[in-house]
Amino acid sequence: MKHFLLFISFTFYIASAYTQPQWQQKVNTIIGVTLDDKSNFLYGYEEFTYTNSSPDTLRYIFIHLWANGYLNDHTPFAKQKDAFGDTKFYYSKTSDRGYIDSLQFVVDGKNADYNSSANTPDIARLDLPYPLLPGKEIKISTPFRVKIPIVFSRLGHSGQAYFISQWFPKPAVYDTKGWHLLPYLDYGEFFSEYGSYDVTITLPKNYIVMATGNCTNKEENEWLDSLAATPLPSDTLYSRSYPASSNTMKSLHFHEDRVHDFAWFADKRWIVRKDTVTSPGNQQLVTAYAAFLPAHQEKWLKATNYLKTTVAHYGKWVGPYEYKTIKAVEGDMLAGGGMEYPTVTIIDRSALSMLQTTVVHEAGHNWFYGMLGTNERDHAWMDEGINTFYEQKTDQAIKKDSIPSFQKKATDLNDLLYYEAVAIHNDQAIDQTAINFTKLNYGADVYYKTALMLRWLESYMGEKAFEDGMHEYYATWRYHHPYPEDLQAILQKHTNKNIDWFFSGALHTDKKVDFKVTDVHTHGQQVDISVKNNSGIVAPVKLEIHGKDKTTYCWVPPFNGRAEMDSVGVDDTWSSVKIADEIPDAKTDNNVYRRNALFHTFKLALRPIFGSNRINADKLFYSPAFGYNHYDGFMVGILLHDLTIPENRFRFAIAPMYGTGSNSFAFAGSVGYFWYPGNLFKEILLQIDAKSFKYAQADLNLNKPIYAGYTKVAPFLEFTFNEHNLLSPVRRTLTLKTYNITEDVFAYSSDSIPSLHQQQKSYGLVRYKHDNTRAYNPFDYSIETQMGEDFAKINAEANIRIDYFKKDKALYARFYAGKFIAINNDPAIVQRYYLNSTFIAANDYLYDGTYYGRTQTSGVDAQQISMQEGGLKIPTQNNIGRSDNYMLALNLKSDLPINLPIRLFVDVCNYADPSSPNGNSKILYDGGIEFHLSKDALLVTIPLIMSDNFINYLDNTFGASNAFGRSITFSMKLSSNWLRFTEEVLKDAEK
Repeated sequence: MKHFLLFISFTFYIASAYTQPQWQQKVNTIIGVTLDDKSNFLYGYEEFTYTNSSPDTLRYIFIHLWANGYLNDHTPFAKQKDAFGDTKFYYSKTSDRGYIDSLQFVVDGKNADYNSSANTPDIARLDLPYPLLPGKEIKISTPFRVKIPIVFSRLGHSGQAYFISQWFPKPAVYDTKGWHLLPYLDYGEFFSEYGSYDVTITLPKNYIVMATGNCTNKEENEWLDSLAATPLPSDTLYSRSYPASSNTMKSLHFHEDRVHDFAWFADKRWIVRKDTVTSPGNQQLVTAYAAFLPAHQEKWLKATNYLKTTVAHYGKWVGPYEYKTIKAVEGDMLAGGGMEYPTVTIIDRSALSMLQTTVVHEAGHNWFYGMLGTNERDHAWMDEGINTFYEQKTDQAIKKDSIPSFQKKATDLNDLLYYEAVAIHNDQAIDQTAINFTKLNYGADVYYKTALMLRWLESYMGEKAFEDGMHEYYATWRYHHPYPEDLQAILQKHTNKNIDWFFSGALHTDKKVDFKVTDVHTHGQQVDISVKNNSGIVAPVKLEIHGKDKTTYCWVPPFNGRAEMDSVGVDDTWSSVKIADEIPDAKTDNNVYRRNALFHTFKLALRPIFGSNRINADKLFYSPAFGYNHYDGFMVGILLHDLTIPENRFRFAIAPMYGTGSNSFAFAGSVGYFWYPGNLFKEILLQIDAKSFKYAQADLNLNKPIYAGYTKVAPFLEFTFNEHNLLSPVRRTLTLKTYNITEDVFAYSSDSIPSLHQQQKSYGLVRYKHDNTRAYNPFDYSIETQMGEDFAKINAEANIRIDYFKKDKALYARFYAGKFIAINNDPAIVQRYYLNSTFIAANDYLYDGTYYGRTQTSGVDAQQISMQEGGLKIPTQNNIGRSDNYMLALNLKSDLPINLPIRLFVDVCNYADPSSPNGNSKILYDGGIEFHLSKDALLVTIPLIMSDNFINYLDNTFGASNAFGRSITFSMKLSSNWLRFTEEVLKDAEK
């Protein structure tokens, strides 16, 4: 027993020691800098004392020169912008970019060499003139000059408003894990050594400056006090322009200890407000400043209250605020809604609609980033995620204080981003380096998934145990660099429950959390509950047993597969057993077991239009449905669907309608099921499309017209290949599809009175498609085979956008090659399947497109075309441009250098003409102007040149006076698959 106790004591000692900060480097920095607001340059001199607290001898020090992230379009920052489709920096002028230069490092009075690579100009290696021994310190100095870019990310200026961050040479962190070399990135933040900052900023006198730390200039502080007491302006004179800079300069001195960064912001237009708050835990008086633009004064007037609330609540839940000031300023910041720096944060003007949340979040970073200096690049969740957790708690506390009856909804909009990613298997594990995340997942996973998981952990440990653990974590690791294992070790000390499931499981999985209550047996006032964990990770689940007078709670310890909770005491009137809301369960429709329901875990919920999928029921949405075509006329009906966010694996959308023109019913619908095997294929979709509409009419010798219709049923399988990297711009698909089409066909009797009979047609299609949506010069190509009982057809198509060096301007090239093989030798039967230089509604024998007048030969409806096969723009109703053998086409169009929705286009097509002897080769061409609207959803083309064949056809068919008007065509681009509607909307929003 004695030896056992010694072992336990030793183990506890090791665990306790492991949670204590080890050695840490220290950097004390002195900077003097002058702002030239005419040329947008900073001229500075820096001196820092570097203390080597490590047990290692250092022969060089890595220095971050983060302003060089803006140097050119080859830096890691520029490449990340490109990868996420943000092309503003790439297309920017050289004069709008930024850099840092004029460096001349001196180490303890001796010149020192430094070097950096062309690929990472923002990281330099400074070679020391002599080794830096453990426990020793050196003094390093250098002048520097910074060209301030316009705002692309964090550092920048908008006119004469300045946002100065990551702006001076700064040593990289060296710790027990080695050097941490971090290139400047837009997504993925920073990691620096703690120390003191002593900074003097010289600039024109009428600038208002908010910076890290405390301003020691008495005159400046008195001026800020006077501004804070000045009544709000009645106008917003400087909301769009800047007052002239003062000819008198001022030098402001700022100082702060125990910080790992220094940022400052300057604007001549700001309104200033000031307040104070007492920090819980240390009773220190903290001054809160808010500086904002006059145009937004109404929204910003509560900003100091938000800062005070943050100090109060974070101080209670985490630990006391240790600095004397806390500040929030309004400006331009294009790397999110806001950005944090020690004691000061900038809030982008775009965040007005969610100002409270943004201010609380960014001010909260003074704890999780500021005083707890985690490695944000490798473990971003420890900064952004934990802070989001407390931001949400603070937001809820504010709402409860203002609305006493307020209750939090189970899911907010931001959480839906995470649940959507999970639903379509685009989720990513939380604990990985920031550069691995997609743009959407950097927010959905790092911020909101982490917050959801921490809510789960807090509930499992108990609020008090969790809060006590966070207090110790803060007290132990403030002003140091903790890692995940340090947080785990301290939290584990505050609970007798094993929390390894969280740190080794939940943080490292992209699997969907999904618990289900499968069965409940009642015996008296006790129940036996069967629970299934479909998550694939070992984890606990909290259950709520709802009775008439009380709700009973119980935890199922961490498990995988199935678990039984026997003899749980309950109210004998219990009505349901529910997975608790604290569990971030991604599939909520199976979360409730209803005692007296026929189907215990099934419930149907009807909802109008569209909505969230985060309720404990299967959703059916309904809304009016409208449509139009030339034959059915205006159609009205009802749309029934389960398209929602997050998406279901089983999806459907059906729209029965009534056509007021044809006085008959019409229909369109799709039903599909999605699998996510995760090996060779990322996704497999089995879908059936069906529709039934009228497509032609006859009224000759009739009192009223009769209409011919079609009905199509087309099942298909679509295999999406797994690229094994969510950041890949490539999407490859293989589609296997069959068509079963019933068509009404007019038959005419001897007296020319039409009647209808039906014909059945079946077709098969195999298509391989490769899409690469990279930011510049994206391309795609496909090869497709079609086959029916009378023909076979092979189509190959490739598209590329060749970008000009001007944003949103490009040359678009399309290549097409087609081969037609007749199986039936009767031209009267197979000609409807011929290859077409211009693809019109009558050529769409698969009924895949949406056309308003499928068989119209006059009117606007007859001038609708599609970019298929030859891709020319002149619609014809005879054999011009049709081939029973082969077809080759090149389609080019180019944006103009003017900012109008106009392009120039030219098409050329070579084909074998079936109407000429021996199928001689012919060439057709056209060219003109294209108007493009709403992201190419509508294209209108006006040909100005064309082949003689087209000219003669238009003149002979419509007359010379009408030929030009009949040559104008339009095309429309609709959703490629309505069952992917939510995915497509989110992709557009992400861009």
